[in-house]
Amino acid sequence: MFHRSSKSLKNFSFHLKTAGARKPHCVTCSICLDILDDPISIECGHNFCRGCLSAHWCQVSSRTYRCPECHRPCSKDRMIPDTRIKNLVQKIRDTPQEGRETERQGPGAQPEPGRPVNLVRLDEEGGLILDKEALSRCLEQGGVGNAPVCLVSIIGEQRWGKSFLLNYLLRRLRSPDARDGSWMGQGDEPLEGFEWRADEQQVTKGVWAWSQPFWVPAKVGKVAVLLVDTEGSMDIERNKETSIKLSAMSMLLSSYQILNVGRRLKDPDLEYLEMFVQVAEQVGKEYGLEPIQHLDLLVRDWSSSQVLGAQGGEQYLRDVRQRLETMSPCKHPKALEALKRISTCCYLMPFPGKRIMIGSKGTLRDMDEDFRDSLREYVTTLVSLASRHVRTDRHGELLTGMQLAAWIKNLSDVMKKHRFGFASPCQMAITFHNQNIMNRTRREHANFLNDKDRKSRNMFACLKVRPSKMAEQFEEKHLELLWWCQMEMREPAPEKEAQLTELEAELKQEAETFLEIYRKRFKTFVIAAGVGTGALVLAPVGGAAGVGVAAAALGIAEAAAIGAGVGAVAGMCVGGGVGRGVGENVTWKDKQRAEATASQREQGDGTEEQSDEAPLIRTVHPQVWGDK
Repeated sequence: MFHRSSKSLKNFSFHLKTAGARKPHCVTCSICLDILDDPISIECGHNFCRGCLSAHWCQVSSRTYRCPECHRPCSKDRMIPDTRIKNLVQKIRDTPQEGRETERQGPGAQPEPGRPVNLVRLDEEGGLILDKEALSRCLEQGGVGNAPVCLVSIIGEQRWGKSFLLNYLLRRLRSPDARDGSWMGQGDEPLEGFEWRADEQQVTKGVWAWSQPFWVPAKVGKVAVLLVDTEGSMDIERNKETSIKLSAMSMLLSSYQILNVGRRLKDPDLEYLEMFVQVAEQVGKEYGLEPIQHLDLLVRDWSSSQVLGAQGGEQYLRDVRQRLETMSPCKHPKALEALKRISTCCYLMPFPGKRIMIGSKGTLRDMDEDFRDSLREYVTTLVSLASRHVRTDRHGELLTGMQLAAWIKNLSDVMKKHRFGFASPCQMAITFHNQNIMNRTRREHANFLNDKDRKSRNMFACLKVRPSKMAEQFEEKHLELLWWCQMEMREPAPEKEAQLTELEAELKQEAETFLEIYRKRFKTFVIAAGVGTGALVLAPVGGAAGVGVAAAALGIAEAAAIGAGVGAVAGMCVGGGVGRGVGENVTWKDKQRAEATASQREQGDGTEEQSDEAPLIRTVHPQVWGDK
């Protein structure tokens, strides 16, 4: 067990007395900058939240783990619970809250005020630009990176109160212990949070999220609840490709999806739902997720019956299903499939009142009473269910904020790289498929290269394959891989030729880098083989034989001056000279041979030198001297 110094422990008493003024540094995690939660000590003596340190070390690319404070090497397996600090932290938590900072992060903490952040914005051409720093703040920091998450995301037509609803969700989540309607605020309290306006002008642009999570208890421990607001995806001024991209992002950023519609579920709403489900299925297939974990059909301004809320929504949902099932053929089969799922619910909300629609600040006083009651019921029910809708993969395994952030970044990169690959859900499927084929080709080439590299580290194996022959093997492998890739990629793919050209250049560059290393390795092994030949063969023969072999092998007239009395030492030197000369000569001639072979192929001449077929290892093996 690692403990603080006695001086630090004395400071704890002082901090306990002054906790109302500020948070004590000695019980504060330097990662999340909050009071330690489940404190642990590491070998250097520093303390951190267990979840914060685990999340921090998950991002380390090397196998060397270091203390985030002093950067000393530490063992990942030696995170020891510090019960003394844990008890002191508990005493601080039990002190009066008066004057203490309210902004806290991490599991078990009260949510800080936070603010809306723009995760995804649109450029002038309708492309999506991901703010990776904002994404990291929402999904990778403050303990969320290593925790299960519930993402409540709302989509639908613009100007139907999506941001308005999220702001009341904010109020409810900020008052987790409220048992009545007090969480809704005072009658004249302006509505704040996500930007909204009670008029026809569009407000939300792109995808926004609340910067800090709200921690709620669950069977799996604490769950981080995040709120996500998406620009009206059914905006008639936007092209379909942008809607598809926004829908794909929304699907990844949701485990509790709300489809917000006005008055009733109209044919355009069903068309959009059809498209959204198709997109969700493709994204789910790509990342191993359920297309839609939970779907709420939220109908606003309902006036067709007196029955509202979940009871009226259940009846209305049955009516919509029956209407779609009687169509022959069904115009929206995917939408029907989604509406028939057991995880799909419907809720009917009445008209909010004239006062709130005309320059209101979203106050309770401006709402009609039946709308206020309906809003309170829906928001309370949703928050109570949030912990049950944690993001999971297709196999039901819990996903962390860090995993989701990685997939969102990956999807953003794919969208950026294949700008014209999201014109329709079908085209999106082709884009994902072709991208996977190219990635498989890259992996296959990397495996081939690694295998050649591993084998060529053995001298005898390397000397059996001249550099020019190795270059031919890579060329054959390139042709094989590119042909397979071209055959497996689907059409129509307007970027296909450009992608294949880019892939070919990439594989060629990787091969050239390896071949340059291989030529140097080959030359080194030839020299080493020559030294061995001199020591084992030339030493007994004597200096004269060494001179003769050197002169014959290297063509150096000055070799005659070496002298006949050199003996065994001269033999080793001459052997080294033979090896060095052979190595330099071989690699130089090999480059010439490769260039000549390439030139002959361009002219249609398939001939090549027969000497390339003979492995060089036979030339330098001592037994060859005896054969001759």
